[in-house]
Amino acid sequence: MTAVLDRLPARWRAARVLLGGDPRWYDAHVVGDDDAVLLAAPSGTGPSLFGLGDRRGVERLVAAAVRDRAHPDSLLGRAGFVDRARWMTVARDAVPGPAVLGPLGLQPFSTWDWMAADALPPRHPAEVLVRPLDRHAEADAIRACLAVANPRTSAGPDGPDEAGWWGVDGPDGLHGVVGATVRGGGRAPTSWHVHGLAVLPQESGRGLGTALTATVVRSALAAGAEFVSLGLYADNERARRVYERLGFRTELRAASYGPPEADRPAP
Repeated sequence: MTAVLDRLPARWRAARVLLGGDPRWYDAHVVGDDDAVLLAAPSGTGPSLFGLGDRRGVERLVAAAVRDRAHPDSLLGRAGFVDRARWMTVARDAVPGPAVLGPLGLQPFSTWDWMAADALPPRHPAEVLVRPLDRHAEADAIRACLAVANPRTSAGPDGPDEAGWWGVDGPDGLHGVVGATVRGGGRAPTSWHVHGLAVLPQESGRGLGTALTATVVRSALAAGAEFVSLGLYADNERARRVYERLGFRTELRAASYGPPEADRPAP
């Protein structure tokens, strides 16, 4: 995390969406200023891009990155661009057109919001049903619940930065699960990111999703995390209301672009 902080313009060094962002950005190359910034992180399947700030500024930075992509010392050149990008996320009011998306090999994938909370949530009665899971011994049971209740997630119990997994038991296995990863560290505040929230359809209406999320927030703050974050598809208003009742607030409205074959967010 420290390396990218040194490269960021001053305004963005305190942006929680970056401080609590995906570890892929820790070694990202950066262009921009306090109005808009664009990060490019290398990977084996092309760079990932992340643009934040003023709409026109983000559009300008992305267009310039694509225009200069053949130069080795350009943003994309330094990030290892060959013939396609791996993924791109930008502030939702920025609209990259075909002249940008075509050379990157990307197309619209999703619109989503990044939310964060930093205070204890109201206690939910169903929290008594939630227990910590052994993410190794119970990995198959976790994956079985995810496959039914949240098949689009890229989360899983075997990630390197998992803070933990929690679940709710049913008579035939886990009927609800959620995980969290640890993010930040160094000069950045430590945070947890909620992922893999899944509740079987037949359990709808019991408040299990609320209880699972509240448990993660409570566990994170008890462990010393400064805040807890999560991502939410923009059209999921039911979940948004739940998260807002737990103290989460939207800090980024984003749009993501992926390769044509993508069926879930890039891990």
